Formats: sequence, C-alpha cells, structure tokens
Amino acid sequence: MSRYSRLPTSLPLRILLILLGIGQIVGTVSLVGYLSFRNGQKAVNDLAGQLRHELTVRIQQELESYFATPHEINRLNANAFTQGLMDVTGAAYGESQLYQQMKIADTLALVYCGSAQRGEFFGILRSPTDGSLELTYSNQSTNFLRQFYSLDVQGQRTFFLREADARYDSRQRPWYKAAAAAQKPAWTDVYIAFTTRLPNITASLPVYDRSGRNLLGVCAADVVLPEEFRTFLQQLEIGESGQAFVVDRKGNLISNSTNEPLMVENGDDVRPLLAIESEDVLVQKTANFLADRFDGFGQIERSQQLTFDVKGDTQFLEVLPFQDGFGLDWLIVVVVPESEFMSQINTNTRNTVLLCLAALAAAMAISVLTARWITRPILETAKASNRLATGDLDQQVDPSPNPITEINTLATSFNTMSAQLKGSFEALRQSEATNRAIVDTIPDLMILAKGNGIYLDIIGADDAPGNPTLQPLLPGQTVQDSLPPDLAQKRLYYMQQALKTGQLQVYEQHLQVNGQSQDEEVRILVMGDDEVLIMVRNITARKRAEAALRIAEENYRSIFENALEGIFQSSPDGRFINVNPALAQIYGYDSPEEMIQKIENISEQLYVDPAQRQQFKVLLKTQDAVQDFEYRCFCKDGSIIWTQIDARAVRDDEGNVLFYEGIVQDISERKQREAELRKQLEELKIEIDQQKREHEVATLTSSSYFQEVQQEIETVNLDEFWS
Repeated sequence: MSRYSRLPTSLPLRILLILLGIGQIVGTVSLVGYLSFRNGQKAVNDLAGQLRHELTVRIQQELESYFATPHEINRLNANAFTQGLMDVTGAAYGESQLYQQMKIADTLALVYCGSAQRGEFFGILRSPTDGSLELTYSNQSTNFLRQFYSLDVQGQRTFFLREADARYDSRQRPWYKAAAAAQKPAWTDVYIAFTTRLPNITASLPVYDRSGRNLLGVCAADVVLPEEFRTFLQQLEIGESGQAFVVDRKGNLISNSTNEPLMVENGDDVRPLLAIESEDVLVQKTANFLADRFDGFGQIERSQQLTFDVKGDTQFLEVLPFQDGFGLDWLIVVVVPESEFMSQINTNTRNTVLLCLAALAAAMAISVLTARWITRPILETAKASNRLATGDLDQQVDPSPNPITEINTLATSFNTMSAQLKGSFEALRQSEATNRAIVDTIPDLMILAKGNGIYLDIIGADDAPGNPTLQPLLPGQTVQDSLPPDLAQKRLYYMQQALKTGQLQVYEQHLQVNGQSQDEEVRILVMGDDEVLIMVRNITARKRAEAALRIAEENYRSIFENALEGIFQSSPDGRFINVNPALAQIYGYDSPEEMIQKIENISEQLYVDPAQRQQFKVLLKTQDAVQDFEYRCFCKDGSIIWTQIDARAVRDDEGNVLFYEGIVQDISERKQREAELRKQLEELKIEIDQQKREHEVATLTSSSYFQEVQQEIETVNLDEFWS
C-alpha cells in the first residue's frame, strides 16, 4: 500500500501527452493488428454471406419460374374445359392444345384433366424413355383403362401404342383430391407417378361450371423433380466442396447438387430420402444442425445466415424459406466451408501487421516533439486561469498568433470569457437587486417552508394575506404558530400532497382578520427536496363579485322564466337556442325544451310566409334591431296566430352575428279587433252613402222644375206619343 502512495497523483501535461501518445500508438498498432485479422474474418463472413445470399436468391428465382408454369397451363386448360374446347369425358378432341403446351414447357412430364362425372382422364404424356409426346386417356369406352397413342407434329393422334393393365379413376388420385379439397390451386406431396414410376409433384386446379358452384373436374400438370432441377443446382458455383439442396418441411430431400438418389426403395415401398439420411456428409451434418437448432424444419419462417462446425472446420450456412402461394413450402439451403476463403486473407493480415510495426517507431518520435510544442501556450493559459479562480478577474493571455488553430481559439476564448465573466458578475448583482425589488412589491404573502411546516423564509408585510394574527412572521416559526388549528392542519395536508405528487396544489380558506371575514387562495408548489413555496392571495373582493354576479344571474333567470312575454334566443340558421315558458305557451308547446327540440327550421316550421323570415334577417343585418315586426305563424297544433316581435342581433368583436334575441307577443286578439273595426267602418260608409242618395232624390223631386216636368208628362197620351 505504501508503494502505491509514493506514486505522483498528477503529472505535467507535457509528460502526460508523451505517455498518452506512445500508449495510444502502441495500443493502436496492437489493435490494428488484431482488427486486421478480425476484419479479414469479417470480410470472409461478408463474402460468404453475399455468396450464400446470391445463390439462395438464384435458386429461389429458378424455383419460382420452374413451378409457376404448371399453374399457368392449368388455368388455360381449365378455361378450355369449361368452354367445351377440350373433350375430357369422351376424349374426342383437345389434344392439340395440350401438345403445344408440352412442346413449350419442357420441364413438365404430364399435362392432363380429370372429370368429376366418372373419373375420366385426358392428357399428354412425355415418354420417360425417349421424350416423345403421347396422348393418354381413359373413359367408359376404354373400360377406364389408360390407352396411349402417338402424335404427329401438329399434336393429332395417329397410332395406338399400348393399354394399361389397371383401371384408372381420376377422382381417387392425390392430385385430384388435393385440388377438390382446397377448392383452389394446390400442390401434392412428392409421390411416384402412375405411368413413369418416377418421383413427381403435381400442380392441380379445380374446374367449375360457369355458375361457379358445380365441380366439372380438375386440371393438373406433373413436374419430375430430380432430373430437371438437380441439373440447375449442379451448375451453380459453390466452391469445390459447397453444397446446395432443397428440403420440405418434413425434412425430405427434394433436390440437391449431387447425384445421390432422392427416393429410398424398401421392397415395393418407395419413400423420399430424408436429408439427415443423406450419404453426403455435408448435407447430412447441415440437416442435423438445422433440425437441432430449430427443433425440426417446420419452425424456420425467415431467411437465416448461420455458422457451424464439421470436424473442426467452420461452415457458412444460409437457409431461405420458399413459398409460391399455392401450397409449396420448402427450404433452400446453401452451405460453404470457411476454408475456401481464408488463405488469401491470412496473407494480407500478416503484411498489415508488419507495416503497422514500422509505423510505430516513427510515430513515437513525432509524439515527443509535438507534445513539447503544444503544451507551452497551454501552460500560460493554465496559470492565468488559476489567478482568475482566486478572484482576480482582470486576466488576459498573450493573443500572439500560433500555428495551431485550436490554441489561438483557446487564447481568444479565454480572453473573451474573462471579460464576459467580469460583466456577468456585475449584471448578476444588478439582476439580484431588481428581482428582490419586484418580489417586495408583490402584495401576496410568500413563504418558503420545509415539509414539516417550519418556515425558512418569508416575503410580505405582517398584514399581508395569510396572517390572521397580524403578528410578525419570522423564519423558524411553524404553520401551527401562524394559523388556527383547522387551517394549519389543512395547509400541512396540501404541503404533503405537493411533495408527494410534485404537482401544484391550490385551495381556498376562510378566516377572520380584525373581526372581518376574509377569503384567501393558497397555492403550494415544490421548490426542492422537502421544500415548498406557499403563496397566499386575498380573494375577498373576487368572492364578493362572484356572489353579486350569481345573484344577478338568478334575478335574470327569474325574470326570464316568469315574464308574460315570450323571450328567445335563436341562431341565424333557424334554430332556437333558448326560449322561456311564455314563448312555448304562445306557440302551444308544453315546455321550452319541447319547443327547442321539435323546431329545427324556424323559417319553415313557424312562418306562414317564409319570405317574412328572410325580411326579418335582412332588417337585422342592416339595422341590428327590429321593432314591431308582425307576421303570421304556425302553432304546434297547426293553427295560425299573429305575433309581434322586437329583436336585436348579438355580434362578436369582429362583427359576426352570434345569435338573435328578442321578445314575442301574441297579437291575434288585436288583429281580430282591428279586422272587426275595419268591417264596421265599411258598413258605416255604405249606410252614409245611402242616406246621401235619398237626400239628393228628395231635393230633386221637390224642385219646381221637377214638378212642371211631372205635370207635362201626365198630360201626354202615351199611345199617341209612341205611334
């Protein structure tokens, strides 16, 4: 322990830079050597990963193109089946279309359709011996025995070749059952073909009539697995000992890049070869690793790049799920040994380490000289900083230009900082005085207190709110010293709530000060660990104003509810916002609520003449008020009454109409009396005109002229006058 105590606790910057520089260089060279080796390995991993990914993508693309064709052909044949362009049940025509498809798709072994009626079969077969195309069908005419015919270059049948021994029912075959059960395109499992006795996989498609409800049959296409796809895998460049293979989710080997048989025969039984049973050691070890790592092949759902060892040699592995959307669910596996990449990488790593050691010696010498050059101006700045820390603010360092930009920046920054620090201290003193003056002018009482209720600082006069005793409040006093017991307990509760939740607490209290009631608002907020700030404000005037406002609102509500005239507020779009009971009674409604709910359009539901509503709105828009506006309106029961309205438009600060409000009176009786008065006036006028005419006739008949004329008429012999 004493030996370590003799070591220096601090070192000069110059020595420290030299030690750090040499230490960093040594560490860097060592690290570079190590990283060079690791980077070589990483490069191998990256290269292997790229190669694996490229190969798996190429295999995936090949599989997609390889297994997409059968479904395309099935759709064409299903359409021909439905349209009657192919005679599946009678085998009379249709082979030319299948012939052309087989000529184009040379990866297919058999293209055919089966009928749902009695299991009839019709298709074109690629001979497993010479590759020629043959027509094969079975139906009632052949006693459901498959017959084979040769075809000419146009796909027309020519000569009978042979007949199968066993009866054939399409409906019992796996490809038919798979499509019929799925009711959509499907793939079968790997099986031995009925005709070729080779391992096949079949794409099948159910065929329905035009209604889409009745199954006509199934069209299918057979793909012979090992012969076509294995050739592609063998042509891939996977190094000298790399392998690529495809397995299904059960672990059956679908295809690989070796010539190993993919089917295992045990007497008459034939089954697919499991990947873990492969004779190829790399395929077998890879399959075992995947099965152990993922607890079988069914759990691998995304692309994986992995590594594992075979006899001490690292193997790079990539496995990629392949799914075509029609039922195929296989795994593409590519495995490449690490040894095929490492020889050149090891040589490059050795050269890199030698170059790093040579650079180490030169860098150590340069670091010593550089440390001496850098530290000289820094030491001057350090001495000035020490004097500044002791309170001597008038410190400046030599700003002479230095080749190192950072040192120039350091000197300039130090000089600027020194000047700003001096100014900041002066501004801080002035700001503190200003803030204290502002706080002293605030009428509220502010108390800084501990969580247990002990006052730490108090700002405010003795007669400020929150001091009912009017005695001086001093630091060191408690909440219980300044408040009645019930208010003190309440304040302590909210102080604890503020400390517990960290949120502002606000409450009101009522107390007696000099015999007068006083209402106060108390705000409590957390200032620090177990410290709160208590602000007390006198809100007596506000409380009295609120009480006066509440009384005024109650008076207004009483007037509104008990007024004899109808009072309303309505929106410009024609709905009532508020009505009093008198208005609801005028229009025959049981309550204001019913009237507000049922009248959705004042213009159409109240006004007998909707144009008057528009006139009413125009007057309010231009004059802001309407006086003695009379109109006829509908009541709830459909009767019509006369009303008179006095209203005004209420607008916001921008002049937009918020609502209309006014008073409505029922003037139906007045209108009725006016109508009766007009009628009486008309009748009186007629009577006066009659009396005037009678007076004029009496005056005329009593004149001397009229008497003379009357006498002359009496003397006239009318018979002679007319003759």
